[in-house]
Amino acid sequence: MSYLRNAWYVAASAREIGRTPFRRVLLDEPVVLFRTLSNAPVALFDRCPHRMAPLSRGLLVGDTLQCGYHGLRFDRAGTCVHNPHPGPTPSAARVKS
Repeated sequence: MSYLRNAWYVAASAREIGRTPFRRVLLDEPVVLFRTLSNAPVALFDRCPHRMAPLSRGLLVGDTLQCGYHGLRFDRAGTCVHNPHPGPTPSAARVKS
C-alpha cells in the first residue's frame, strides 16, 4: 500500500506513552514508542539492526533502549551508543527515528 510519508499521523495518545516501550504498526512499519527521563516522546523503528529482534521487547536503561537479544543500546536518535561485546560498534548499527 502507498502512504503519504511527509505528513503527521497519530501514533498514540499522550497518556499511552510512558517509560515502558511498546509497539505500534504505522504505515505498515513496526515502531517502538517510549519516553525519556525528561518525558520527551521517542519513536524508533522496532527492529534491532543486528538480528532484527523487536526493540519493543527490550528495556530502558536511562534514556537508551536496550535490545533484549544482544544488549545493544540505542539513543533517541537511533544511534547505537553501547555495545556490550568486544570490538567496535559498527557505524551501520542505527535504527530509524
